[in-house]
Amino acid sequence: MSSRSLLLALALASAAASDPLTVFFIDPGYADYSGDAMLVRTPSGGCYLIDGGDHGSDPFWDCGESRVLPLLDSLGISHLDGIVATHPHSDHIGGLISVLEAVTVDSVWDSGFDSGSFVYGEFIDAVEACGSGLRILRRGDSLDWGPGLSVQVLHPVDPLDPGNINNASIVLRLSYLDVSFLFAGDLETEGGEDVVLEALALGLIDSIASDVLKVGHHGSYSSTSTQWLAAVSPDWAAIEVGAGNPFGHPHGEVIARLMGRDIDIFRTDLLGTFFISTDGDSLYFQSLPGGGTPGDPPGFVAYPSPCSDHVTFRWPASGGSPTYTLRVVNLSGETVMNRETGDLSVEWDLSLDGGSLASPGLYAAVLEDGGGGRWVEYFSIVR
Repeated sequence: MSSRSLLLALALASAAASDPLTVFFIDPGYADYSGDAMLVRTPSGGCYLIDGGDHGSDPFWDCGESRVLPLLDSLGISHLDGIVATHPHSDHIGGLISVLEAVTVDSVWDSGFDSGSFVYGEFIDAVEACGSGLRILRRGDSLDWGPGLSVQVLHPVDPLDPGNINNASIVLRLSYLDVSFLFAGDLETEGGEDVVLEALALGLIDSIASDVLKVGHHGSYSSTSTQWLAAVSPDWAAIEVGAGNPFGHPHGEVIARLMGRDIDIFRTDLLGTFFISTDGDSLYFQSLPGGGTPGDPPGFVAYPSPCSDHVTFRWPASGGSPTYTLRVVNLSGETVMNRETGDLSVEWDLSLDGGSLASPGLYAAVLEDGGGGRWVEYFSIVR
């Protein structure tokens, strides 16, 4: 299946105005694990991974195996055009090791900060073993991710601060026509954001203004200053954070700063894996340009999301028919659950025909009534 038809199946759209840029914000949470993991699908069909979440042994868990690879599999992706490892903390590169071992990767970009940690050594070994080229990025570099896209490196700069790994984070500004995403890694305000803002003031950087900000450092109070937000001026903010993280991320100060600027906030600890797409003109949450159903009733919900052992679907009476058809569709466009009901709710235990359970990942619930009404709600499954 082509990238375009795959993405159309993803959103269950009948038509699309143009090939979209789509960014998946992958849920990095399990127990007290957190991290960053994002998949970028370009309009021309390229696939790029920015960080891969954590892996660890207490308890054993690997974001690459449990979250990233199932998402790639559901999208039919067995090859990545590139991986960006923003900085060598385990919650950003730990999951990349299993990804590098499982799929082919053309290029890997790194900050060049050798933390000396065991996990960073494993990461470098995995890069060498898969034969990917490794390139160190600095401010002023640009990446070729396909026609119509601009990918600018805004940070880091030499010399790297040996005492602060977070401020070695690669910061990318990804633009598609009139829409931009800013991926801030774990950049902190002191020694990070202020360095970028100074470069902006000196004319060394043209702009950091972006429609979507991937909030730095999981929403820690040490990042995302008021000056930073004023310069980025985003409409939407995406926060990559695990629901059970022991640090209290995202911090209330950051949420207050975002809300104070009337920025829409999307969080993986509350939503699980989600995606944002654009046609280069407008932003779409959990849908694609030309897809979805305008005016979806707010009462059609799937909860909890993310779910691990069951999910409940509930909706208001539509007036179209006393009978409803509910389907659950994976990102390959395959129906994994199909049920007719006269009720206004359905509980699903995630079981499939044959007795197995639905794999972790992002799913669409499609509700139809006999009067032509059709509504879509997205939810995620975790283990």
